[in-house]
Amino acid sequence: MFEGILAVTVTPFTADHALDLKAYDPLVDSLLAQRVHALIPGGTTGEYYAQSADERKQVLKAAADRAKGKTMLIAGTNSARPSETIELSLYAKSLGYDAVMLAAPYYSLPTTPELIGHFKMVAAAIRMPILLYNFPARTGVDMNAEFLDAMRAVPEVKGIKESSGSMARFLEHILERSDHLDVISGADDQAFDHFAWGAKGWVAGASNILPAEHMALYEAAVVRKDLTAARDIMRRILPLFMLLEGGGKYLQYVKYGCELLGMPVGSVRPPLGGLTEGEKAKFRELFAQARGAGLVSKAA
Repeated sequence: MFEGILAVTVTPFTADHALDLKAYDPLVDSLLAQRVHALIPGGTTGEYYAQSADERKQVLKAAADRAKGKTMLIAGTNSARPSETIELSLYAKSLGYDAVMLAAPYYSLPTTPELIGHFKMVAAAIRMPILLYNFPARTGVDMNAEFLDAMRAVPEVKGIKESSGSMARFLEHILERSDHLDVISGADDQAFDHFAWGAKGWVAGASNILPAEHMALYEAAVVRKDLTAARDIMRRILPLFMLLEGGGKYLQYVKYGCELLGMPVGSVRPPLGGLTEGEKAKFRELFAQARGAGLVSKAA
């Protein structure tokens, strides 16, 4: 069910950190123009954790109004509160979303049996496809083998985005779970490796700023199965991904990239801060190197 480039959209804010949905439409249009396979508002790149439930609903509606019928829609509806997860998921369902993406509830640190119970409860309440999102560095909870084995009995669970950074964990999914789960890359700096091993897609926050290059890598690695061409593309964009994934300012860099592309989306919400001039200069250097990767060979 889940495949291709699944673009997690940033959430635009004004200078005083209010939602700026007027700035959202050009961003969505730029992604649709590159024919990304899905849009995901409400993910980590969208700063969902810093928004009220009402704000999150506004973003979900804005994405649906602009993109419904043009690409797959997956709603990021995770919350520390299970009742809010269900509320947001049912709202997304009413808007026509195709699926939801859900990580473990953060901060509360449920045990594995508790996590199993949580997902069974949510799935029964919403009755729509679920893309699991394993990101233990952010949630504090790992979707381990015991949990994933239990999810075989939950028909709504259709795939998993692996963002642990562990290649060994990703390979476990490919070898042991790809018969019933779509295994999706969730680590930008490992996207090529994941595609080479059979990932069906890539949930990508940096696709906000490099959508054509993301599509070029996917088409080379997965559609054409030309790993040599795909590796060449990855060589050009990997330094930027290493900066994004390793610098602790992923969201700030992506939003700055949108600004450089003429799509200002504002800054991140507190408690996060902005970039230094040095950080901006380094980003511009690597961004310029990454832009256009794979596009000439794709046209040929």
